[in-house]
Amino acid sequence: MNKSAAISKIKQSISEGAQLITPKGREYDEYVIDVTDKLISNVIQPVKATVISACFPEYYLDKYQSSVVWCVAKWEDNWLLTIENECEFALGFGEAPDNIMMLGFSSSDVLAEWLG
Repeated sequence: MNKSAAISKIKQSISEGAQLITPKGREYDEYVIDVTDKLISNVIQPVKATVISACFPEYYLDKYQSSVVWCVAKWEDNWLLTIENECEFALGFGEAPDNIMMLGFSSSDVLAEWLG
């Protein structure tokens, strides 16, 4: 996976709709554009990830540990994870991509996952 493929995958997810709670005083469409721009500005050259644990392991930990996972965006110690060849995203935390703890949830809604 490269950066261009990561951006395409993110944009495809967004084009299918996002389930976001719009902050008071904001319009939904304007908010989606704003958070999309912020996410795209945090896209990195993808690196393979190793997910070692999850806050809620009963949900998607097994899937992320048994799949090829890429870190495609980073902000501070937050990582946007995606499973190779699937429209699946999750939020991870950690200092390095080889030692990621994920929140534990996953979906095809990239913005919902990124905003955790």
